[in-house]
Amino acid sequence: ELKNQKQLDYGKEQIEKLTKEGEERKALLQKGNEEMDDLIEGLEKWLEAIKEQQSTAIDASDNEESGMMKADLMALPADTHSAQMLAKSAENAAIDDCIYFLDRALVRGSITSEVFLKEVRKLSKRQFMAKAHLIKIAQTRAAERR
Repeated sequence: ELKNQKQLDYGKEQIEKLTKEGEERKALLQKGNEEMDDLIEGLEKWLEAIKEQQSTAIDASDNEESGMMKADLMALPADTHSAQMLAKSAENAAIDDCIYFLDRALVRGSITSEVFLKEVRKLSKRQFMAKAHLIKIAQTRAAERR
């Protein structure tokens, strides 16, 4: 009878162990399901925003006489980081243009080399900060995607 009792106790332990593992798996799957639901909800919101932006762009193009879409409506950022990157990229390009036209003015003799160097130095500092900000935003986005 002791042998039977040991077998019953061993069977009970195995059943309890399997039940515990099953409950842990169930909890893990429920957590994963909740995370998926949250991600799906986020994607649905994102998709709605994109559809709204597209309809806004289409409405704007319908209102224009030429039928061409405005460039600002064609490049709508999807999130905060995208908006920041778009703004900093535009700032960087604008500074490049300014430096180019300052160079042309120097060549024509419209400005002195002293004024040219002073303005280029100011613009270069600003451009450096814009590029550094772009790099930092890209790093932040990459870290968030991991």
